[in-house]
Amino acid sequence: MTRPIASAIAAMTLACLLGPQAARAAEATSQPDAEAAIRAAVQSRRGKTELSKLAASLKPGAWVELKSDMPKGLWSSPKVDGGRNGGGAGGLHIAGWTNDAHWDSRTGQFLYMGLRQTRQFIAYSEEKNAWRVIELDRNSDNPCFRSAFGHIYGSNGLDPLRSRFYHRYNGFEDKKAGVSLKGGISYYDLLTGKWTKLPPVPPDSGFTGMAIEYFSAMDGLVILGKHDWIFSDQRQKWEDLGPSPVDGYHGLFRHNPFRHELLMAGGNNNPGVVARITREGKIERLKDLPAPMHISADRLTIDPQTGRYLFLKASDRKAGVKARMFEFDSDRNEYREVPDFAAHYPYGTYPMPVCTFIPEYGVILWAEPTGVYLYRHESSATVPIEPAKPPAGVKPE
Repeated sequence: MTRPIASAIAAMTLACLLGPQAARAAEATSQPDAEAAIRAAVQSRRGKTELSKLAASLKPGAWVELKSDMPKGLWSSPKVDGGRNGGGAGGLHIAGWTNDAHWDSRTGQFLYMGLRQTRQFIAYSEEKNAWRVIELDRNSDNPCFRSAFGHIYGSNGLDPLRSRFYHRYNGFEDKKAGVSLKGGISYYDLLTGKWTKLPPVPPDSGFTGMAIEYFSAMDGLVILGKHDWIFSDQRQKWEDLGPSPVDGYHGLFRHNPFRHELLMAGGNNNPGVVARITREGKIERLKDLPAPMHISADRLTIDPQTGRYLFLKASDRKAGVKARMFEFDSDRNEYREVPDFAAHYPYGTYPMPVCTFIPEYGVILWAEPTGVYLYRHESSATVPIEPAKPPAGVKPE
């Protein structure tokens, strides 16, 4: 096992075995029993599942299709009263305008909650090599099954140590049916199958509801808005982290357990801006993106072999521009473009896959109705991208 892979996995699953830096990260959560359970679960699956064997055979820079059992209609929102086209709601694709799938190493699951008028919570099981729907209580606001409008955007998060899947949602009212449900943030415990609702976000937070992420280094759920706030799991309350350079509307937000930070980027109001939240809770502005990014079709994920960020620029493809990928090292504050990426990218113009990294296998899993693929990143970009020159009269930060 190489040092980058070992340190990456340590941050989530092997911290108590792989050196003092990783051990200090583990102390923040103080859950050795959970770490031991994750190690045992990963080891029990390694080399025995279709996913693990396929990942082990995957060469750097390569993509391979993961053939699995996927029920028909999995990626469509459940229909109510005949669906939208029948005068009701639902029956629409749930994976548009989002960047928010997650992988849980303890249970070996790819998890995604999608939305188009109704919610669909789906999961892929590594052990069974099959997809399923995790049913929601349609009469509960923990979370709400229905929504008057919207997409998921960045409203999913995962606490990888406790195996808790977080979801942010709007309320829903139907006066004719006498339904009035409140929005909020809830988490699904993958070990017990139960939902728990967090205390309401402070009304003066300025939170637009666009993006959330669990931040293991600070042991709390962070929401992205004009100010970034965290709900401390230990103190069970919301706390203001300070003004945010990225306010969240159509922005990208990603937890990096390998570098113990959160990265925020792009969006309608600041399409080129990038910043991070450090493990100490400090918000730092970084170099701007080499191209504007939005959550419509662009993606932000992490190479689990190095902990570097990968930005997929795919939102220009309808104009005939090929997909591009940029590798970003937040410590060096440096972008590099991945050469010939478009020649290997398996998705066409219209599919909008969701993706997540699998730390124990060093790959990224991409999923969409047209296909499920594994990708092993090759850090082959050799020439740093020169930062864009600021407009005349604008002083660079």
